[in-house]
Amino acid sequence: QETAQVICEGFFFCPQEAGNLCSLLQSSHALANMSSTETANKMKIAIMGPIRRAQIQKKVKSVPSRDVKVQINNATKMVNSQQTVLEAAIKNFGIRIPFNCRAGICGACECIYGSGSPPNVQKFPCNITGLNRKIRVCQEPVQDGMRIITLDHEMDMMRQGTADE
Repeated sequence: QETAQVICEGFFFCPQEAGNLCSLLQSSHALANMSSTETANKMKIAIMGPIRRAQIQKKVKSVPSRDVKVQINNATKMVNSQQTVLEAAIKNFGIRIPFNCRAGICGACECIYGSGSPPNVQKFPCNITGLNRKIRVCQEPVQDGMRIITLDHEMDMMRQGTADE
C-alpha cells in the first residue's frame, strides 16, 4: 500500500483520492468546454468532495438519534435526527431538492432558512437581499424546529403574488 499523500488546503489525500483528481485533469476536452469558474468548481468538488462528505457523515452520525419536528415548505413531519436536511426532504417529504456535490461545495442544494429556526446552522448570504438566510441542505443535519423553504417553492409564491395583482 502506498503511503504517498497529496496536500491541498491543509488536507491530506490518499493516492486513490489524488487519482480522482488526475482522472478529472485527463479529461481535458470536458474541461476545455467549461468556464474557468466551472472548471475550478469541478476540481474543488473532485478534490474536497470525498473529504467533506466523510466529515458531514461523521457530524450527522454524532447527533443523538431521536425524532425531531421539521418543516419543509408547507409540510411538517417528525423525522430521525441522524440525517441531513437533503436526505429528510427526499426520504420523508418526497421533495426533490436539486443537488450536485453532496459536500456543501457547489451550492446547488441551497434553500432558505426560515426565521425562528435553531441558530447553530451555517448560513450563507442571499444573492438578492444579502441577508444570511440560505443553507446548504446537503451538509446540515436536521434539528428540532427547523423551517426550510425550497427555492422553487419561494419562486412559486413570488409568481403567485405577481399574478394576483
